[in-house]
Amino acid sequence: MGFSIVCQARAFEQIKQEQMVITSQIQEEEEKGLEFENRKEYYNSDSYIEQIARQQLGMVKPSEVLYINRSK
Repeated sequence: MGFSIVCQARAFEQIKQEQMVITSQIQEEEEKGLEFENRKEYYNSDSYIEQIARQQLGMVKPSEVLYINRSK
C-alpha cells in the first residue's frame, strides 16, 4: 500500500512538472502570436506603405519635389 502511494506521488510530481513546461510553452506561443498580430497591423498601416513607397520605389506625393544629390 505504501509503495503504491509513493509511486503515485512520483507520477503526480512528474505530471505537475510536465504541466508547468507545457503552460510555459503555451505562454511563449501566445506572445509570438501577439507579436505577429502587431507586425501584421504595422505592415498594413498607411505609414508603413508610405515608407516603402518612398524608400524602395522612389515615389513622392503630388505636391512634393524630389531632389537627387549627385555630388557623391
